[in-house]
Amino acid sequence: MVDTVARDEAIVGQRAPRIDALDKVTGRAKYTADLKLPGMLYGAFLRSPHAHARILRIDTSKAETLPGVKAVLTQDKLAGRVSKIVDEEHGTTYDFKAFAQTKVKFQGEKIGAVAAVTREIAEEAVKLIEVEYEVLPAVVDVLEAIKPDAPIIHENESPLTTYDGRILRNVVNQVDVVEGDVEKGFAESDYIFEDTYVIPRAHQAYIEPQVAIADVAPNGKITVWTSTQGIFASRANIARALGVSPRMVNVIGMTIGGGFGAKVGGGVVDIYAVLLAQAAGRPVKIVYNRHEEFVDARPAQGLVMTIKTGVRKDGKILARKAIGYWDIGQQGRGAWRTDRIRSVYDFPNLETHGYDVITNKPLAGAYRAPCGPQVAFASESQLNKIAHALGIDPIELRLINMKEATEQTDFKATLRAIAERVGWAQRTKGPNEGWGVAIGQWTNGSQPANALCALQDDGSLTVFSGLMDISGSDTSIAQIAAETAGVTLDKVTVIRGDTDSAPVAPNSGGSNATYSVGNAVQRAAARVKERVLRIASDMLEASPEDLEIRNNQVWVRGVPERKVSLAQVAQKAGRSPGGPISETGGFNALPSAMTIAAQIVKVEVDPDTGKVWLRYAGQSLDCGKALNPMSIEGQMEGGMVQSMGWGLWEQLVYAPDGRMLNPGFLDYHIATAADVPNLETVLLEIPTLNGPYGAKGVAEPPITPGIAAVQGAILDAVGVDLHEVPFTPERVRKAIRERGPG
Repeated sequence: MVDTVARDEAIVGQRAPRIDALDKVTGRAKYTADLKLPGMLYGAFLRSPHAHARILRIDTSKAETLPGVKAVLTQDKLAGRVSKIVDEEHGTTYDFKAFAQTKVKFQGEKIGAVAAVTREIAEEAVKLIEVEYEVLPAVVDVLEAIKPDAPIIHENESPLTTYDGRILRNVVNQVDVVEGDVEKGFAESDYIFEDTYVIPRAHQAYIEPQVAIADVAPNGKITVWTSTQGIFASRANIARALGVSPRMVNVIGMTIGGGFGAKVGGGVVDIYAVLLAQAAGRPVKIVYNRHEEFVDARPAQGLVMTIKTGVRKDGKILARKAIGYWDIGQQGRGAWRTDRIRSVYDFPNLETHGYDVITNKPLAGAYRAPCGPQVAFASESQLNKIAHALGIDPIELRLINMKEATEQTDFKATLRAIAERVGWAQRTKGPNEGWGVAIGQWTNGSQPANALCALQDDGSLTVFSGLMDISGSDTSIAQIAAETAGVTLDKVTVIRGDTDSAPVAPNSGGSNATYSVGNAVQRAAARVKERVLRIASDMLEASPEDLEIRNNQVWVRGVPERKVSLAQVAQKAGRSPGGPISETGGFNALPSAMTIAAQIVKVEVDPDTGKVWLRYAGQSLDCGKALNPMSIEGQMEGGMVQSMGWGLWEQLVYAPDGRMLNPGFLDYHIATAADVPNLETVLLEIPTLNGPYGAKGVAEPPITPGIAAVQGAILDAVGVDLHEVPFTPERVRKAIRERGPG
C-alpha cells in the first residue's frame, strides 16, 4: 500500500504501468545476448587459479594452432598498454591493464583471451594456454592486510602514516574529517560506547551477466552493443582504454537485465570484446557465465568499522568518532564515504578516518547507494545498542538526535510515518520475537543531461534521449513529458539513441536519472507547449494566455467549442516558417535535497538453532514528489529486500589463500519471495526545489537501513548484539550461548 497526497496533475502522480512491460513479458525486448552478427566470433578468458602469484611463463602456441581460433591475446601482445577507467558518478578512477603480465593479484584475474568460431572452441583453446606460476601468500582480511609485516600486493605502494602515527601497509587512500572537538564531547558525555562492526563484500546479483558485442569497421570505427547503465560513460572508458577519440566509438545500449551500479562505465567485458575484434577482424561476443560474475565482476566493498559514541543520559549524542577500513580488493573507493555516519543526525562533534585497503580480491565497484549500507549498518546498529542499554525507545533516540525540518526535508516526519503505520507505540511481540528500526539517507546527484521532444503530425509526442531505462525511468520520463506538454500518456513514445545520435545523458545510477533527464525533458516539453500555444493562438484567434492544453487538444478557456487538436497544430506548424515543433532541453548542476528511508522490521528467532524469520517489513520514504507511486513502491521493496538479504544471508566467502568458496547462486543465497513477508510502504512528499515537479531520487535510500533494522530486531528478540554480517544461524546461536541464560 502506498499513501500519497492529493494532486492537481492528471498524469504525474498516477500509478502508470511501465511502458516497456509488454515487450518484457512477451520476450520482444532485445538483450545483448540475443544479438548475432554475421561472421561473429565468441570470446573466452584464461583466468588465474591463484589469488596471488608471479607469472613466470606464458605459452599460447597450442591455443593459436587450434582449428577455429581466430585471435589469442595476452598483455605482451598489447605492448603493455595501461589506461584509466573512470566512474565519474561514484568517484572511482582505476588503472586499466587488460591482462595480468608479471603477477596475478586475485583468483579469476584475466591472463589472456581467445576469440573463436564457437564458444566451445574458445574455451578449449583457453585450456591449451600454458602458464607457470610462483604462488605467493595472499591477504583477504583488511586488518591483516594493513599490518607492517603483511605481504605487499602492489609493489609500487608505499606504507601510509595515519593521523595518529600508525604505519599501514596496502592502503592506497585515506580520508580524514574532523568537525568540532570529539574529545571534549566524550568528556562531557555520561556514557561512552565503542564497538567494531564487520560487513563482507556482496555481489549485486543482477540476473543478466556482463555481456558485450564489438565490431570494428575497416576505418577503425568501433561499435559496441552492451548491457550498460550509461552509454556515454561506457564510450568514454572504451575510448580512454584504447587510446582513441570518442568519435571513433559508438555504444548502443541494449535492454539491461539489472545492474545496481555494477554496469556503470563498463570495463568488465566491453573493452575486451573490442580488443579481440580488432585482432580477429570480425565481430566478437563475450558473455560471462555465473562463475565469472562472482570471481571477476565489481562487487560491493567490505568494511570493518570501529565507532566510538559519547551520549548523555537523556539520549543526546555529543560526539562520534569512526575508523573505517574498506576492503576494495585490487582497486576501488570507500574511504570517502566513512563520514556518512553523520547521516541526518545533529552531531555537534564528529571525527572520521577512512582507509581504502588493497586485498587479493577483485576490484570493488558500485552497489546501489555505494558504501551506504555498510556505514548505515555500523552506525544504526550502534544506535540500537545505545537505545537498548539506556532504556530509551530506539525511535525516540533517533528523533532526539535528528536534524530539524527544512523547506525541503522533514526526517522526523518520515520516521514517524512508518512508526504510526505499524502502531509502534502499541506493538506487541511473542516469545523470541523482536522489533527493529533504522534509517538511511541519500542525496541524488545532478548530471549533465539533454533531451529532445518533438510533436508528430498525429499529435503524439516523441521523447528522445540517451538515458538507459533500468528501473522504469522511461515511464516516469513519459509522464513528465505528457503532463508538461498537455498530451495523454498513451501519446508519448520514449526513444533511446546510441552515442552517435542521442543527446547527452547521465548514467542510470546514483538516483539521478529521472532527476536529471526528467528536468531536461520537462524543459523541452515546456518549449513544445509554448510553440503549440503560439500556433494555436493564430488558429483560434485568441491570445496564448487564454488557451489551455488538455487531452490532446487546445481549448479557449470558457469557450469549449473553440478548440483544435494537437494533430492539427502539428500539421499547421509543419507548413509555418518555424517548421515542425521540435525542442530541446538541458540540465545540470542544480542540487537536490536529501532523501531519507525509515524501515521497521519484526523477526522471530529460534534460540536453539539461531534461525531468524522475517515476520514484518515496512518502510517510509520521502520521495519529494511521487511521479509514479507504483514505480517508487517497486524501488522501495526491492531495496529493502536487498538490504535484509545482505544482513541475513549474503556474503562473498574467501578461503585464506584467496579462493572464492561460493561463486554461484547455489552457495550465494539471495532473498527470494519465500524469505520475506509482505512489504508495506508509505510515501511522503516534501518537494525539492529543483526536481521535476519536486521529485527527489528514490532508488538508493531503500537499501541502506535494512541490515541494521534486522540487527535491532534480533537484539530486541533475544538480547544479543550482533556486530558481524550476515546474521547466520551459527552466529546467532553462538551469541545466544555466550550471553547465557536470561
